[in-house]
This record gives sequence, structure tokens and C-alpha cells, in this order.
Amino acid sequence: MYGRWFNISVVILWLSAMGWLVSQKVLPPLLVGEPPNYRTILAAQQRQPTVAWRMAFNGRQLGWALSTISRLPDEVTEIRSLVHFDELPLAEMTPGWLRTLLRWTKQPNIKLQMDARSTLAIDPLGRLSRFESAVRLDPVDDVVKLYGIVDGSQLRLEVCSGDFSYHALVHLPSDSLPEDALSPQTQLPGLRAGQTWTVPVYSPLRPPNEPLEILQAKVEGIESLVWDGRSVETWLVVYRS
Repeated sequence: MYGRWFNISVVILWLSAMGWLVSQKVLPPLLVGEPPNYRTILAAQQRQPTVAWRMAFNGRQLGWALSTISRLPDEVTEIRSLVHFDELPLAEMTPGWLRTLLRWTKQPNIKLQMDARSTLAIDPLGRLSRFESAVRLDPVDDVVKLYGIVDGSQLRLEVCSGDFSYHALVHLPSDSLPEDALSPQTQLPGLRAGQTWTVPVYSPLRPPNEPLEILQAKVEGIESLVWDGRSVETWLVVYRS
């Protein structure tokens, strides 16, 4: 049986995942500059609708990700993703204050499996209309689910986990670009060297007096990437705080 502190740490990781989803998938950043938009992203992804990735952290493979897109009869496009972590090293991937909490548990080097599924629906005009996300951590049976519906300039949010339910209404800027943080972005068309934009990120894992972090995204140049067994030149986009 897992102890009380283990359960608390798992719940906090759930909150981390939800902060990850809400901040970068749901709460759209007030983008400054010329970031890509869903219209151009979807047009580029039509040429390669299914993409799979291996994910690594500190030089070792942790899992994989799969992203697909499909066009529905009503001209709505769905972007579906599945991310699987074989071993999610909590002690290495959490903020310093949470690592202190993990040291209080009887299992400070916890490694859990995690699966995250998400669906984003993009309307014919290239705007986000709704989304669904679910995160499961083994050996915990409960699933954290996140639902969102765009209603004009408002986003209606619902977070569910077991008997817990949370509702919120969030304002959406008209020129926003929600990003999918739990799966690799397969296409970012139209980038150029030196292109920049800012990304405000909210996370419940940050200190309560500083819940918002501003990241700066910059296209820093071209690097070679091994893709499908061959070397491909690709733009390098770096996010800094």
C-alpha cells in the first residue's frame, strides 16, 4: 500500500499536469510577434497526418508520443494525441519545493507510468472550438479529465477527478493560439530566423505569490534532426523564462 505522502505527491503531480494543460493547451498566450496559427499548421499537417515521436530526458528515453489529425463531415478538424511515459521521474522533473516534499515520502525516487490523451477540435475558420484531455498515472486508478468549450470570447472549463469537479470561465484574446503542451507540435510553418513572441504561463506548481511566468519564444536558427532515418534541417525554437 502507498503511504499518505505518496498519495499527496501524486495529487500534486496531477495538479502539475492540469497546470500544464490549462496554461499551454487551454489558456492561450497573448502572443507578441508573428507566431504560427492553426490555419497554416493544419494545412501543413495534411501532408503528414500521423506522426510518432520518441521522448527523452537527460539523455535517456522515457516514452513516446503519437499525433493524428482527421477531417470530420462538418469540416471540423480534430487533432488527437497520445503521450506515454514508461517511467516519469518525479524527483527530476518537479520544481525544487516539490522535490523537498517528495523527500518526506518513503519513496523519494518515485517513477510512475503516465498516459495523456487529448483531442482538440478546430472549426472551418481555423479556430479552437472545444477540447478534451485526460491524464492517468499508474498505479493510481483515477483519471484527471479536462474539458473546454469556446463560447465567443470565453472559454468554459471543467476539471474532473473522481468526485472532484471544478468549473471556470476564462477570457480568450481574439488573436490567441492555444498550444498542445502534452504532445510534440508536428508542424510550425512559416518560421524565420529571429522571429519572437511571448508566452505567459500559469502553473499551480509555481509559488503562490508568483503564479505567472512569462516565457520568450525565439527562432534561433537551423539545426539538423534525424527524422525517419535521414538528416533533416529544421528550425530551432527556444523558450526561455
